[in-house]
Amino acid sequence: MSSVSRKKYDVFLSFRGEDTRNNFTDHLYDALKRSGIVTFRDDPKLDAGEEIPPQLFRAIQQSWCSVIVCSRTYAFSSWCLEELAEIVKQRNEKGHKVFPIFYDVDPSDLRKHKEKFEEAFAKHEERYKEDKEKILRWRNALTQVANIKGWHLNNRHESGFIADIVRKISAKLCQTYPVFHDELVGISSRLEELYSKIEIGEDDIRIIGISGMGGIGKTTLARVVYDQMSSHFEGKCFIADVREVSDKFGLVSLQKQLLFQILSGEGFEFFNVHEGNAILSHRLSHKKVLVVIDDVDNLQHLKCLVGRHDWFGLGSRIIITTRDEHLLRSYQVDDVYISTTLSPEDAFQLFNLKAFGSEIVAEDDLMKLSKHVVRYAGGLPLALEVLGSFFCGRDAAQWRSAIQRLEQDSNKEILDRLRISFDGLEETEKNIFLDIACFFNGDEKDFVIKVLDGCEFFPDIGIDVLIKKSLLTVNENNKLWMHNLLQEMGRKIVREKSFEEPGKRCRLWEQKDVYHVLNNNTATNVIEGMIIDNKRESNKMLNLNVDVVSKMKKLRLLKVLCLTNCDELKYLPNELRLLDWMGYPLRFLPPSFQPDNLVALLLPYSRIEQLWKGNTPLYKLKVLNLKGSENLIKTPDFTTAPNLETLILEGCIRIVHVHPSIGVLSRLKLLNLRSCKSLRNLPTKIGIESLETLILKDCRNLVSLPSSIGGCKCLKTLDLSGCYKVENLPENLQQVELLEELDLSETAIAKPPSFIFELKNLKVLSLNRLKGPSTKLAPNLPSLFQAFQRGRMESVPLMLHSLSGLSSLTELKLRNCNLHDGDIPSDISCLSSLEKLELGGNNFSSVPASITLLSRLQYLGLSNCREIKSFPKHLINPPKVRRMDCSRFNVLHCYRMVENTNVLTMLYKRLKVVAHLRTCLEAVMPGSEILKWFSHQTVGSSIKIHLSNNIRNDSRWIGVIFCCIFVNDDASREEELACEVVIHHRNSGQAGSNGSGFSGINPRRVRSGSWSFSKDCNQPIIKDHFFYCYFSRDRLYPFSLKDKCGESETGNSSTLDCSNQEFDELQFSTTSDDCHRSVKVKKCGIRLVYQKDLEDINEDSAGEGSIAANGSLIKRKRDVYEEMDAGPQPKRIGKFFNFMKGLQGKKH
Repeated sequence: MSSVSRKKYDVFLSFRGEDTRNNFTDHLYDALKRSGIVTFRDDPKLDAGEEIPPQLFRAIQQSWCSVIVCSRTYAFSSWCLEELAEIVKQRNEKGHKVFPIFYDVDPSDLRKHKEKFEEAFAKHEERYKEDKEKILRWRNALTQVANIKGWHLNNRHESGFIADIVRKISAKLCQTYPVFHDELVGISSRLEELYSKIEIGEDDIRIIGISGMGGIGKTTLARVVYDQMSSHFEGKCFIADVREVSDKFGLVSLQKQLLFQILSGEGFEFFNVHEGNAILSHRLSHKKVLVVIDDVDNLQHLKCLVGRHDWFGLGSRIIITTRDEHLLRSYQVDDVYISTTLSPEDAFQLFNLKAFGSEIVAEDDLMKLSKHVVRYAGGLPLALEVLGSFFCGRDAAQWRSAIQRLEQDSNKEILDRLRISFDGLEETEKNIFLDIACFFNGDEKDFVIKVLDGCEFFPDIGIDVLIKKSLLTVNENNKLWMHNLLQEMGRKIVREKSFEEPGKRCRLWEQKDVYHVLNNNTATNVIEGMIIDNKRESNKMLNLNVDVVSKMKKLRLLKVLCLTNCDELKYLPNELRLLDWMGYPLRFLPPSFQPDNLVALLLPYSRIEQLWKGNTPLYKLKVLNLKGSENLIKTPDFTTAPNLETLILEGCIRIVHVHPSIGVLSRLKLLNLRSCKSLRNLPTKIGIESLETLILKDCRNLVSLPSSIGGCKCLKTLDLSGCYKVENLPENLQQVELLEELDLSETAIAKPPSFIFELKNLKVLSLNRLKGPSTKLAPNLPSLFQAFQRGRMESVPLMLHSLSGLSSLTELKLRNCNLHDGDIPSDISCLSSLEKLELGGNNFSSVPASITLLSRLQYLGLSNCREIKSFPKHLINPPKVRRMDCSRFNVLHCYRMVENTNVLTMLYKRLKVVAHLRTCLEAVMPGSEILKWFSHQTVGSSIKIHLSNNIRNDSRWIGVIFCCIFVNDDASREEELACEVVIHHRNSGQAGSNGSGFSGINPRRVRSGSWSFSKDCNQPIIKDHFFYCYFSRDRLYPFSLKDKCGESETGNSSTLDCSNQEFDELQFSTTSDDCHRSVKVKKCGIRLVYQKDLEDINEDSAGEGSIAANGSLIKRKRDVYEEMDAGPQPKRIGKFFNFMKGLQGKKH
């Protein structure tokens, strides 16, 4: 972090001399001086002059903040008002901080210019009749200051009031003082969050913890805070390396250090921690101190160095750094800051500073190599600094050699630091750590717990310990994630067991080691886990024969992710807990295999025909996955696997029946039978009370569900989509009261039973129908009967019951249901929780007005609703009562609607509804031209704009809107379109390598929601379409500039000097995860949106608002869209439908 440029003065005092110069202001000035705060106060000799002298303007400009003493006659002084106007100008343009003091006045009187202030301005208006602009400037300045949160005297004692003001100004100032740590990249945001927890300036005593993995920068962060804040405490002490020092010299030495540093060299003689505790609690209890206790690793450290809150005086702050979050939580500290790794941009900058001495890399070759090293370091500051220093001054050839060595053997200095945490673990926790490092990094937490529980490692508590010790994290998808350097450290520990012979190691995962062991027959009974994977050298065939496997008696974990030569495999170790074999090539499991200990059997895409014969004991089995095993002819008898929780038979296309013993699986939670195309029925007794998820998607021959389904009391998800022959649901399904997701899409259910609409807990209801030839079915067209069924269903509108009973519903999907005007019940407005409504492909001529009462609706899909003649006015400008704040609209292929809609007016009105929400406003619709209203336009998919620092102080600016014109010429592929904003910050004096002035430091990224087209429509978007998204200022800048600069009384300052920042560069671009994207963006545009843009909204002023300005897009003759819109089947199949219907009529 660069040092902060200093001002000449800390504080500029603005006051009315005759009111407060010789009393309140004089006392305030004296108190600020005593606190070491450099304060400017005008010379009383200057009062006689008429015009404000230029040195006062310079003093304001050279001050960090202004303190304005708003007294009763303040506004009578034209001099004071000129000062005030200049202060407000500096605030708006340079980020100058302002702190008003309301001295015996009410801020509302200032805002409304009442009482004395009204009288004062009456005199000024009389005096300056010819200069109305000056009066207006003064009024605006006074109003702005009145709106800033300040300090009120409120009959308090002035001495205490002044002390409080000085303390708070001092606290804000100390966070801006220069910190000469030029290489502390990315620290500003971290300090900002940490300061919000420390809450300096308050009178309470706070103990704050900083937790994180080794090398992540905990000590560095604590040191910066200590340097910045220590001058504002009566005593201070930084005790470094507590873990190491206490081990060598004992805790008494650290207690003495604490007393010595805080009490200015006073010596104490005591010889045990109990005496030390007594002295600390007595001598420091009335002293305001700042103490940092660094690298704590056990509770005794805290008991002897921190004790209780009352060991220290009011206003004290104690900061503790540790790798063990649980230690902090168990000690009940006031708050914990969790350190995180650096962003990719910050990591790259830090590495470059260490490797090249600057943020810029001159050589392209070294740039590529730098990215490789930065990726390896994974954002860990320790690794970036060590590796950057190592590579400094070396040429490209040496870089390549060193990088290759890193891949084989990681840097010792880094791993030794990381290993400290591992060495403090219990034996079972070490085993869990090593298993995750070698086999399970990135796997689902619940699955790993099942497997490790079968190994008797007590993973519920063990994994929690690893998380609290910052050795492991769980991401938002409930997957375990271990930093790659921690993973490498764990793997190195395993290698150290036997450097020369991998067969003597407990875990094998590297291809070369596994190849060596299998082909040279060097396996031993030490091996507990193995991954067999030759994807890097697929030409090498690995031999997995009985001689090799029989030596691995203790093998617990076996993953086979490739084809192997195992024709002679007649043995598997009976100690196996996990057998994960992708594409298992044999018809049966070895007959000698006794899977008594097996917890998870994963044989996806195998050639297996039958799992086991007879009563094979599988009492520990919890997960069985046979996905895509097309040769499996029947499911096993589940009687001997009573603890099974997950059963996946997806894609087992030869299974006709499921063994009736499935009904005894009292712990089964997930049953996935998706795409079991031959499955005709389910066992009559399938009322498994524990079952939570039942997936029957695309079971095309399934005719019905058994009535026992009502016994699945815990069922939350039921997916019947694509079950074309299912015409009814059993009545007792209504007993499944906990059901949350129900998908009946593309079934033969024309009229869903009424009880569905009474399920109080239902959150997602899908009743979509298929329309048009499905691209996913193109290679394997359905039978004529299925085609007939589909055609018959499309001709019958979906019959909907009252929707008022679905009180928890968040998503309702009714795509291609042949719905007309009036088919949607009016009580849809009762769905108070509804967030997503899909109505695409229906035959409305207008959208029901009741939709506008869906106050939580975020997405409305109307794609392919070609009968709608114009965008509904009640959607553009919904009523204020229970207003729908829908932020995403999909009107793909709705040409008639857009032709008759003034899009600019629609934009204005929608913006007015959602402008100040921290959400995106987005839509896709037909359109070939970008409106002229978008002031910045360019060809291509990316556009840049400079945003001045001043604009963030301008309350009239509300956000930015982006748009583009695009097509999608390939509907067969899953394709996404989204907008990403990259915000590059520029400070004065900085310049990037390209001379643009932007060095790429700490860019922020903000992304819109993504639009997936092939899911919503199975036809290409050949004609131009228009996509727009709006970003509010709060979304682009989640924290206001006031907060960052410490202006509000309770706001938390950061080390950022806002006056030094000139402007940001905002780069808007469309994004896609696919490098061969079929979505092609032709041009794009942006506009800064101000409040004024939304004030004068009328139809006439937006005359150029039609997107389809050239008429050719909407007003067209019969074309490919109309051909496709006629129906999903060719004309001959249509005639076949008519013929079949005629036959049905004759039968009846």
